[in-house]
Amino acid sequence: MYQEFELNNWNRRSIYEFFKDYEDPFFNLRANLDVTELYRFCKTKNLSFSLAGLFFSQSAVNSMPEFRVRYLHARLVQFDQVEATQTILNSDETFSFCYFANQPILFEYDRAGRIAREKYLGLKTLDVQNDRVDLIYYSVIPWVSFTSFKHAGLHNNRQTVPRVVFGKTFDQNSRSLMPVSVEVHHAMMDGVHVGKYYTRFQELISTMDVTE
Repeated sequence: MYQEFELNNWNRRSIYEFFKDYEDPFFNLRANLDVTELYRFCKTKNLSFSLAGLFFSQSAVNSMPEFRVRYLHARLVQFDQVEATQTILNSDETFSFCYFANQPILFEYDRAGRIAREKYLGLKTLDVQNDRVDLIYYSVIPWVSFTSFKHAGLHNNRQTVPRVVFGKTFDQNSRSLMPVSVEVHHAMMDGVHVGKYYTRFQELISTMDVTE
């Protein structure tokens, strides 16, 4: 579900107008998150670390209105919630896309996510929910603790779906850190909002209150 966005009452309207027609209005930030407790929890509970990261990232973005604003049929709208698609690695080292529907708790997300991965590994397709914009586009680069990231692009300034990439975890001062890249449309949000996403994501994985 979505509603038309109230542009006239938006305190960012002048910033939106400034960036909306840029040929390349996207900006990218990258930061490390401390995933020590999340990794330990997943090991203890036999949960997928990748799916747990996806669950808490989705919880973070859905708590923030800016991450749910999109262009839809030439209108600016705000969705009640957004879901996820993510790259998955095939056995022949190609990749395809997988759709993950939201679930209310981590354990349900893990169970449903494992089923979804098996389904889409069998389909081996890039044609996944292509008609929807109420999504976050995720990728996983588990081989590299990257320090920067750049996406391929179609030079379409009306493509407003945020893109998030998880990198390879690494150890530093007895803690496990994971690089996370976030790319967003500058007409939709600013650095302060991406910063709040990182803060909220870190809070969620550091103070996990989950039920089975």
